[in-house]
Amino acid sequence: MVNYRLFTPGPIEVTEDVLSECGKVFPYHRDPSFAEVVNKTTNNLKDILFTDSRVFFFTSSGTGGMEAAVANLFSEGDEVLITSVGKFGQRWREIADAYHLKVHYLRFDLGKSADPSMIAENLAKCPTIKAVLTTHTETSTGALNNVAEIGRIVRSRDRLFVLDAIAGLGADELRMDPWKVDVVIGGSQKAIGAPPGLSLVAVNERAWTAVSRSRLPKYYFNMQIAEKFRQKGFTPWTPAIPAMMALARSLDNIAQKGIDKVWEAHEKWATFFRKKALDLGFTFMPERPSNALSVIKFPEGVDTTEIICAVRDKEGILLANGQQELKGHLIRVGHMGHANEADTLRALEVLEKYALPKLKEGQ
Repeated sequence: MVNYRLFTPGPIEVTEDVLSECGKVFPYHRDPSFAEVVNKTTNNLKDILFTDSRVFFFTSSGTGGMEAAVANLFSEGDEVLITSVGKFGQRWREIADAYHLKVHYLRFDLGKSADPSMIAENLAKCPTIKAVLTTHTETSTGALNNVAEIGRIVRSRDRLFVLDAIAGLGADELRMDPWKVDVVIGGSQKAIGAPPGLSLVAVNERAWTAVSRSRLPKYYFNMQIAEKFRQKGFTPWTPAIPAMMALARSLDNIAQKGIDKVWEAHEKWATFFRKKALDLGFTFMPERPSNALSVIKFPEGVDTTEIICAVRDKEGILLANGQQELKGHLIRVGHMGHANEADTLRALEVLEKYALPKLKEGQ
């Protein structure tokens, strides 16, 4: 049995009231009572996203939502500009390559956010680019992109703006329609506060026109099939019903608090955590950090894997390692689901006890 508590940037610890939904007797997926759950979940998501877009649910991780966006928006050979500030920008490229799109790849140094002026330059140089694909919060580095400014630039040039908001949705401010984002992808297991299992894709009318023209192969992720069922409050295939019920409860909780209050809580405790950690002597990777997580970097010679394992085994807390080339060099502390004083202080306590001595040894 798992004997640790998640302080990772997704999946996150889920509150008991949300988790209990997964153990309840669930309805048939074509029963009107389930349509009520889907419709309520959709409306709550629209409120959180500040949009009136179509929302589609897929039983998949967030990556499935990203693939659904690519498969439904484009045709083979379409040109896209992908801006990457870490692993998940790279994932956009891998998906686009799999579907034989022509990729213009704008890569920024790890820890940096995307430079909107460089996006503008690339769009000006290449009028055949159909869309810009980027991330809201880059989970591998903790970097937050300036979505509002990127959206303004992309819309001014009449291109589509597709956003992976899987990590940031619920933790970092995001206003889909006012910020001119055409497609937003989210996941249930992050700051929304539900168990893993569902991705969501919000598609506005501009993007829906592209969906109607797409010639890429798809079946399970086909939004035109899904649209016929969406209009009746259903999904085309049997979904993860317990996960949907848990997501509905979590979104109800957010609706009761108000999304602005939820953003404020994430910002308050992420800022508090970083200030206290800086005072202890830690340093952070991103220049423009997300409220969803904090990413602490360590000098050469310090293996963060050892620290993470010690905290897990001795304190029952699981922190996250770096990914790919950053593995063993970072500790990532999730604030999603931990936007409160007690958990923030607990995270600081274990870092001071286990990570700070190793940091001092390596300096």
